[in-house]
Amino acid sequence: MVFIAYRRVRDKLWPESLPPRGIFDGQSVLVTGATGGLGLAATKHFVALGATVIMTSRTLSQGLAARQQIEDDMGHEAKGKIRVMELDMSLYASCVSFVNALRESDVGRRGLDCAVLNAGVISPDFIESKQGWEQTIQVNTLSTTLLGLLLLDWMKKTHQPNRPTPHIVFVASRDHLDPDVKEWTEWGKNEGILRHLSNKENWPTGQVDPNYAASKLMLMYAMEVLCQKAVNEEKEIQVIINTVCPGLVSTDIARSITKKSTLMRLVVPVYLGVLGKSANYGARFYVSAALEPKANHGKNIQSLFSEEEYQKLAYDNMKSETAQEVKGMVLNEIWDELKKNVPNMHSLLSK
Repeated sequence: MVFIAYRRVRDKLWPESLPPRGIFDGQSVLVTGATGGLGLAATKHFVALGATVIMTSRTLSQGLAARQQIEDDMGHEAKGKIRVMELDMSLYASCVSFVNALRESDVGRRGLDCAVLNAGVISPDFIESKQGWEQTIQVNTLSTTLLGLLLLDWMKKTHQPNRPTPHIVFVASRDHLDPDVKEWTEWGKNEGILRHLSNKENWPTGQVDPNYAASKLMLMYAMEVLCQKAVNEEKEIQVIINTVCPGLVSTDIARSITKKSTLMRLVVPVYLGVLGKSANYGARFYVSAALEPKANHGKNIQSLFSEEEYQKLAYDNMKSETAQEVKGMVLNEIWDELKKNVPNMHSLLSK
């Protein structure tokens, strides 16, 4: 639509403003998937604003190289402000061991003030994870939900009353508005929604990112439950949770798409070049989300639509009767999967 293109250009040219320097002084911020693109840019912003940042990478060497890049770019301002930790979002065991290691780290022992769950994948090709699910579903939905649950439980326990209310920010996408959930009800009644999406026989051809929108919609469903768990029996919000859509950003997350065909190698760079904002500008929305007040707990932070426009567009997939039925199916499947494969998940989900 024309107005969407206009707003994308607007965001590309006139960025979200940053808060005053020092606003994160003394705070620790986790950024997952931080070795490039939005995660790297977000790490720079949080460091510049005073935070100590834990950045994750699938390999330690890749993370150390990214930290060196930041220190080279920012100079003394970044020295001693960044910790690098390994995290493989395709494996449940890695998520669990990461949170355990974070708790015992020098930064973690002081508690975590904010977690930005940025790590995600887009794939035009069917790839099965070691856990047995299509990789996009594995990383963007299942493992991100698990990581959010583990961090939420820890952050609730360790928050100190004299510190700001901690935040968890889930990186979402406007694409969660796109799936037609009416067909999901049949999938849920048969093999299951997650299993249908992870069945290679159902993998559509000719699409650039077949499961991306579905993975982000299912994450939105899970986030609603985490928002409820973030509130104690006295109705006090212990951890502020938001989703954030940074908009169309020109990063290398689409590298697998450009490898798909000569046409994609030509079209994608032009499309992102014209309408996509820089990673620096996109990551500013992460900073804004990390500063949202309790009054906005559970809100989806984005700039493409007004709140009224967004609520209308989100009705079919988030609020309609069909959406409620589908959400129940998806959540049951997610919880069943995590209970089967992650120790102590039964007790964690019952809290």
